[in-house]
Amino acid sequence: MSTSSDGALKAFVQTAEHTGGFVWIITLVDFAARDVRRSLVSEDVWATRAAAQDAGEARLAAMAADR
Repeated sequence: MSTSSDGALKAFVQTAEHTGGFVWIITLVDFAARDVRRSLVSEDVWATRAAAQDAGEARLAAMAADR
């Protein structure tokens, strides 16, 4: 699991098994409000957990650059 943080907001990248492969899950948590703001799950499936993790981290980095 990797994280990115901005004050009380933290984004986590996790992986999970899905239909014979792996997907990434990005979750944005507001620790000050004790609230899960948003979760995104990839539509694509990767053959390995490492590939899904790398793709999720790249997606999170791209999203952070867009803000």
